[in-house]
Amino acid sequence: MIILRYLSREVLQTTIAVTLVLMVVIMSGRFVKYLAEAAAGKFDPAVLLAIMYYRLPGFLELIVPLGFMVAILMAYGRLYAEQEMTVLSSCGMSQKRLLAYTLVPAVFVSIVVGACSLWLTPLGLEKAEQIIEQQKNRSELEVLKPGRFQVSRSGKLVSYVENQGKDKQLESVFVATMGVAANEDVITVRAESAERVDHPEYQQRYLQLNDGVRYQGRPGDINYRITYFDNFAQELPEAETIELGSDKINTRPTADLFGMEQPEAQAALQWRLSTPILIIIITLLGVTMSYTTPRRGRYVMLFPAILLYLIYLVLLNAARGAIEEESVSPTVGLWAVHGLFFVIGLLLFGLRTGALRRWLIASVKKKESA
Repeated sequence: MIILRYLSREVLQTTIAVTLVLMVVIMSGRFVKYLAEAAAGKFDPAVLLAIMYYRLPGFLELIVPLGFMVAILMAYGRLYAEQEMTVLSSCGMSQKRLLAYTLVPAVFVSIVVGACSLWLTPLGLEKAEQIIEQQKNRSELEVLKPGRFQVSRSGKLVSYVENQGKDKQLESVFVATMGVAANEDVITVRAESAERVDHPEYQQRYLQLNDGVRYQGRPGDINYRITYFDNFAQELPEAETIELGSDKINTRPTADLFGMEQPEAQAALQWRLSTPILIIIITLLGVTMSYTTPRRGRYVMLFPAILLYLIYLVLLNAARGAIEEESVSPTVGLWAVHGLFFVIGLLLFGLRTGALRRWLIASVKKKESA
């Protein structure tokens, strides 16, 4: 039990450290993307943290398996390089027992990844998409930010607001409507203030501009129409209601996917079930490829192992796409990829322990005696 606790602690501590580093790198890139969209006025920056929070299980689902495999290579590579594994071997620690001990933290990690894949990731993805869709459905007035020129989604309207009061009244408003064709007029409005007004009778919303001037004409012409006004109201169209896809496979609960026969549903279901299986198979690969010597260094097999893991992940994605395109039967699906890498792991483990060589020699002798 002491050795089991020691090995488990080494692997799990390294897994947490590697996962945190990978998480920071990957989430930083996604956060920058969302931040750029927020700067463009597509949604409120206040919802960025909520979106990242709901996307966290999806990131963990992909990062934790890689972090766990790297942790096995780093932790056991250090033990081999510092001769600790040699001492354990002299005390009766075989490769089979080492694999069995490693499967204990592997099962724990597999449960965590399975919880993310089967439950938390679909739930979080649905919540995140709901927030994004709500932000997309905001009116043009709601996305105005003081001190910045903003272009509407249609690209025909440019607006600028100098300040926004506590009562959400806009101060020093500039609005320019650009014509699509060259012969269309350009309308520019400058107002001291603006506010949203709801008409109770017609159930309509208006942007009411106060104390301003309106210019209408074509650039380069001297025939401009200038209108001074105390109040000028512009109707605000209702935001289009977009229902978050109840038919979107990635946001469907896992229990719903079991009763669906669509290729997309079968592919998504197999993917969610594959991530816990992935942990067990990469444990077999990681334990086998972690062997090293002090002269070779502790990280000599790190790059080949990561490359093998990436190939594994790419083939899983390719198999998922093939199921969705109905070019591969769901019966074969992702299970064929898992079976392939499980056999590769068994062969490497057999080479490492010498069991494969002994089996080949025994087979040859059996054929010669026959």
